[in-house]
Amino acid sequence: MQAPNYIRIGTPGAPKVVFAHGWGRSHRDFIPVAEALAPSIDAYLFDLPGHGKSERPDEAWGTVEYAEYMARYITVDMALGSCVWVGHSFGGRVGLRLGVQSPGMLDHLVIVAGAGVPRTVTTRERWKRKWNGRKFQKLKAAAKTEDDLIALEKRFGSPDYVMSRETGMRDIFVKTISEDQSPDLHRIPTPTTCIYGSADTETPPEIGKKIASLVPNGTYIECPHYDHISILDRGRHQIALAIKEAVTA
Repeated sequence: MQAPNYIRIGTPGAPKVVFAHGWGRSHRDFIPVAEALAPSIDAYLFDLPGHGKSERPDEAWGTVEYAEYMARYITVDMALGSCVWVGHSFGGRVGLRLGVQSPGMLDHLVIVAGAGVPRTVTTRERWKRKWNGRKFQKLKAAAKTEDDLIALEKRFGSPDYVMSRETGMRDIFVKTISEDQSPDLHRIPTPTTCIYGSADTETPPEIGKKIASLVPNGTYIECPHYDHISILDRGRHQIALAIKEAVTA
């Protein structure tokens, strides 16, 4: 597999910060934050394998494989040494896995609207999911064309699930979305800052609070009114502040 695509922004010799985006997105999400901190950090903004301009893995990777690959590339191929890892959503999932598998490469974790632990599901929601699942399977069995199937996926599936077909990443999406990292988070020794938007419905504050409580040195920060994406732009100042505090600690 080819080396992952990345861009470098900042000051050589300054503390190293690695940025990892969310599912279906790219390194571009973090350019504003990296540019704002350019005088004080040496930033590496990656397209994770299968996203942006980076080649997808040959097999169906989970976050374990993503973390192993990124740890090897950063510490061996690039010889960066230790760094601050900033991960949004899926990039947060990978960051948490790195915290367990390769804590020596991390000075700090900044998890922005990161997933990786299950949210609480009410009895009503559970029954609704089961009902919709059965209805989808019934309609799927009756679908006569691929266009019919795609229409059903758009009706019943999440935007990321629908996009995973278009990008050829369905197998990886299904594998990673079902992972529960809760049992392992107590093994993360790295200081971890969790930043979540109060209006986020994809990874709601409940998830951030749970992650912060399970990581021994976890801190939770909630940004009012921000959702899963606006936390990246309107909330970029809070992300930048967390990174500043991490590199000067």
